[in-house]
Order: sequence, then C-alpha cells, then structure tokens
Amino acid sequence: MALRIPFVVLMFFLVVSPVVVNAETPITDPVTGMELVFIKGGCYDMGDSAGDGDSNERPVHEVCVNDFYMGKYDVTNEQFRKFQPEHNSGGFEGLSLNGDKQPVVFVSWDDAVAFAKWLSQKTGQTYRLPTEAEWEYAARAGTKTKYFWGNNPDEACKYANVSDMSAKKRWKTWPAFYCDDKFLVSAPVGSFQPNQFGLYDMLGNVWQWCEDVYSSSAYTRLPKNNPVFEGSGEYHVERGGGWSNGPLGVRVSHRVPLTPEFGHHALGFRLVRVK
Repeated sequence: MALRIPFVVLMFFLVVSPVVVNAETPITDPVTGMELVFIKGGCYDMGDSAGDGDSNERPVHEVCVNDFYMGKYDVTNEQFRKFQPEHNSGGFEGLSLNGDKQPVVFVSWDDAVAFAKWLSQKTGQTYRLPTEAEWEYAARAGTKTKYFWGNNPDEACKYANVSDMSAKKRWKTWPAFYCDDKFLVSAPVGSFQPNQFGLYDMLGNVWQWCEDVYSSSAYTRLPKNNPVFEGSGEYHVERGGGWSNGPLGVRVSHRVPLTPEFGHHALGFRLVRVK
C-alpha cells in the first residue's frame, strides 16, 4: 500500500471548437462499472506549447499514438475497493477523501498497476496505465493551449477542481486560481465540464499515474510513434495536477517524478484499455 506522506505542492481567453472523435460507443467494464471513452489515435505536438513550462517539458515534438479506450473518469474509491476492499483513502484535515464517488487516493504506482492486472485477469481484456504520450494526447483533446479550455487560468473552476479562493482562505500559503470551484478537497468524479474528448477531470481533482519511467530528457530520446520510456529509473510519472495545486501544477504539459511506492492525498489514476 502507498505511504501516507503529506504532499501540498504544487491572456486572452481562447475558445476551442469541440472535436468529435468518439465514433465508437463508450464501453462499460462489467466488473467495476468503469466507463471508457474511445479515443481515436492521431498525431500532436507534445510538450510545453505555451512556452512557460519546465525544462523537462521540452523540446516540443510531434508524437503519434494508436487508438485506445480511456477511463471517462478517474478510478473511484468504490471501484478500487472491488479489488482491495480494505482500502481507505482517509481524509485531509478533517475533510473526507473516502466517498464512493470521490477518486481513490493514497494509491501508489504499484497499487495502480496491480489493479490494472487484476482487472485484466477478471475481464480477459488488457488494461494498463496510460503512457505519457497517450495521457497528454487525451488531455489536450486537439488543443495546443496551456489548459484544454484555453490559456485563461481564471476559467479553471468550470473544468477542474483546483486550489481556489476558498482553499486560499483556509490554507493561506497555497498558490491558487482566482476562481471558486465549490470544493475544498477532492470532488466526486464528473463534477466539472469535460474536455473535447468527453473525458472528465483530466486536469485537477487528483494527479494521475502514467506508465512511463521518468526521464527529464525523455523527449529527446523517444521515437515518434507510441513512445513510452521503459528504461531504468527511480521514478514514475504523474500528470494533471490535483485539488491542492495552483496554476503551475495544473497544466497539460506538466510532468512530475515520484517513486513508485509513494502515495498522497491528491494522487490517483485512471486506466486505458487497449483496443
């Protein structure tokens, strides 16, 4: 199980036209009830297209991914407890993180991989964590901006559960967005507007584990088609930012390394199913 380590981290509005990619009907996993959206593969520019990210988000480079299915929502406590009935996501300063529809937290990379293997064995389908390339392709949903809704951080609370003005009143040292999303900690999945691919909470609510081993120089070393970094390394990658993060942490190109046994109050995951 994950270690319970506290972790508080981390312009012009661009209107983005909807992108219709879900030509196939969404599917539902019969074991957990997890809904998955079909993501049509394609090519995109991966990395810090906005120009103000970290050095590990560069160079911006073209990447292509195959078709896949992705969880419409993050894995919930209710779904994860079908695999590990004793799991308790606990709380944060007296606020519950353990509701059935809240995303599961305090799960390590090892926990997430074990869940995917269990579900694969139960269903006869192949479930796994998304690669970084798949995750960013799905999060961007055809956009090239800092956030999938555009470049205006003050629009965040329509689309993401983040560190906001209410959080700032309670935790005064936290960086925050200048909006109010109505939640102090994690929200039930699907509480905000989805991105253009029909995926919810791709930014905010909880960070999401990716399959890749972390490398700060991965973008200069990987192939164009279906890249995944599988070399040796101490860390794996988390993406997307969480409910305790401000504008620097909640961006589509932001990537953070963590040891695979680590878990915290705003770190969960979602799965992909190989088509």
